[in-house]
Amino acid sequence: MNIASSLRNAALVLMVLTSTRGFVSAGPFEKSAEKLDIRIRRAAERFIEMQAEPDKRIPADLISRAHGIIILHKFKAGLIVGGEAGNGVALIRNQQTGTWSAPAFISSAEGSYGLQIGAQETDLIFLLMNESALKPLLGGSINVGVDVAATAGPAGENANVDTMTIKSPILVYSNAGGLFAGAAFKGGGIIPAEKNNDLYYRRTMNDILFDPAIRPTPTGLHLINVIETYSGKRGN
Repeated sequence: MNIASSLRNAALVLMVLTSTRGFVSAGPFEKSAEKLDIRIRRAAERFIEMQAEPDKRIPADLISRAHGIIILHKFKAGLIVGGEAGNGVALIRNQQTGTWSAPAFISSAEGSYGLQIGAQETDLIFLLMNESALKPLLGGSINVGVDVAATAGPAGENANVDTMTIKSPILVYSNAGGLFAGAAFKGGGIIPAEKNNDLYYRRTMNDILFDPAIRPTPTGLHLINVIETYSGKRGN
């Protein structure tokens, strides 16, 4: 990507980031249930893409132990003043029944200042490994690495999963080499995309994640099936 293209991409993303209505503004960013359905489908595709790479694959044992999963697509742009934004979904597993919630919509945004130029996209998967990792979602926001401790998750076919790994509140995986990306959320975090949740479910994120009466749509069921496949419950 040349400098001119980087500047155009940065300018476009920063316009979105500084919009008072963000991703639900009119025009090409206006949301519909159909577009949100595509977002869930893309989350499933990103999970599959991560698992398709042997050196980045999340161990099935860790997926099967997770209390929750966040799949987030982030993009960053900057020209002196920079910004990051993202969107994705969060799911929580009922510890009594073992069933997954419907996927709730989330978003993230933050700004930064310094000598910077260009644009970058990153896919992130967070495994929420215990109850403490779920608490920020109860309050409606999560700041990875600040509100809850996070560490790079072991990845690959021969990853070493020890007792300390299992005790980590949040394990972070990235398509950028599986590196720890929690520092990228300093000054920002993950928040409910409540307008999207209301448009798609007519409910809040808290309801979607914790009310078993809210059932996943067919697209949501596909995402859950993908997660269970890679947890070893449905075979690979």
